[in-house]
Amino acid sequence: MKQAPLFSLRDFSFSSRFGSQYPREFICVTGAVKLAESETSVDVGLVEGTEQKTENYLGGFHLPKATRFFLITKADFAEYIGGTTDSGGENVGGERGVLPAGNVIDIDTVRQDAPVINIINSICIEAIRLGASDIHIESMRDSVDVRYRIDGSLHVFKKLDNEIFSALSNRVKIMADMNSMEKRMPQDGRITLRVGETTIDLRVSTMPISNGESIVLRIFNQSSEAMTIDRLGFNERDYSLIRESVRRPFGLVLLTGPTGCGKTTTLHALLQTLPRKEMKIITIEDPVEHAIAGINQVQVNNEIGLGFDMMLRRVLRQDPNVIMVGEIRDRETAEISLRSALTGHLILSTLHTNDSVSVIARLVNMGIEPYLIAAVLKCSVAQRLVRVLCPSCAKEVVMPRGIRVACERLGIPATVMKVPQGCPDCGNSGFRGRTVVSEIFEITGEIESMIAGGATIAGIRECAMRNGMTPMAHDALSKLASGMTSLEEIRREVFLDGVI
Repeated sequence: MKQAPLFSLRDFSFSSRFGSQYPREFICVTGAVKLAESETSVDVGLVEGTEQKTENYLGGFHLPKATRFFLITKADFAEYIGGTTDSGGENVGGERGVLPAGNVIDIDTVRQDAPVINIINSICIEAIRLGASDIHIESMRDSVDVRYRIDGSLHVFKKLDNEIFSALSNRVKIMADMNSMEKRMPQDGRITLRVGETTIDLRVSTMPISNGESIVLRIFNQSSEAMTIDRLGFNERDYSLIRESVRRPFGLVLLTGPTGCGKTTTLHALLQTLPRKEMKIITIEDPVEHAIAGINQVQVNNEIGLGFDMMLRRVLRQDPNVIMVGEIRDRETAEISLRSALTGHLILSTLHTNDSVSVIARLVNMGIEPYLIAAVLKCSVAQRLVRVLCPSCAKEVVMPRGIRVACERLGIPATVMKVPQGCPDCGNSGFRGRTVVSEIFEITGEIESMIAGGATIAGIRECAMRNGMTPMAHDALSKLASGMTSLEEIRREVFLDGVI
């Protein structure tokens, strides 16, 4: 701050005639105090050593009013903060003030004088206990809705008074080392929590909406073990194929499907089947969701230019046997991945396509030559996640005629199926857990020639079906006939046109 005049907070009191004081959490984190505000200008005090970006931000925040800055000594600021409390009784400073990035926050304690902290803690604890993957805190017109995503579906668990949303938002932002003053722009952050002996990592995203903000906290349990491949729900044939695909010394194995279908979980499970003590295995992820013993895991950082493509170039210098690339998003990453597979590395990655065969068209659209795809692609796995019926309350019913005919045509003997009911064991949802519905496209010599020759996707799929590929709809109907899931679930997740 350039030659700003000194201001003493000894006898300072803020007048709210033209505006309000900054949130207390913002004052603690930035060292900025609003000293005065008129119709045309704002006076702001900044503590010695305050970063220039804070001054720049506040100058833009108060436009079109002019902003004047004053210097506050550290001792003066500490005395001011130490002797001040807010209306909620939450002291500023100490353990409830600044929360540096990387700190682990204990949330299984009750604070008698901090109701907002207790509300956030209880929301997180309940979501973790219920096995939720996400927490959604949304400012609606008449309430604050707190929803948990459990087994892929969102459920409203709390409705709070919308007057407390600002306090909830500020608390989450401070925990995530975000700017609590910023409500106009989306922000991303991270929180590490501890509940007893369990460490939980939360990825936080805030976004402005018409009634305020939407806050989403994605939950990653660092203490939980990664899922093993035999527990994911692949049918016997697909299970054998997918295990064999990662035993090759080189090549490309792709997992496809929409966001949230479990692609990364499957990749982690596949990595666990490899002899980790004998191989150099490196993963490039965004973010690192599960720590796996014996594997070097790297998180990308786009802010400093370390995206998937740049990290992949660096990883190749580490003499790896197997590389997992979290996602192929662009031509550069795709080309480096395929050429790495061509030079003796086993590459595992994910791609966004609707089915397993369409990975060829997707890679070609990215600018990859068909001959290179044919040379390195060994198999692609398309998958979805469907909820599993609760065994305590699922009810058996007669299968509709159209579904029964489709099952007969595919060689699946079935006359009955099960539907969800709801009971205390499943929280009255009718479901407990999820399972994989999949199809695996294996590259044979014939298909390799077709890819290199520029054959159509329809022709390649027809050839794969003749060679024994089981389409995803077949796997879905098999799980329906076995009573594992419901008809509504497979219709929601799997494209059944042309089958039923």
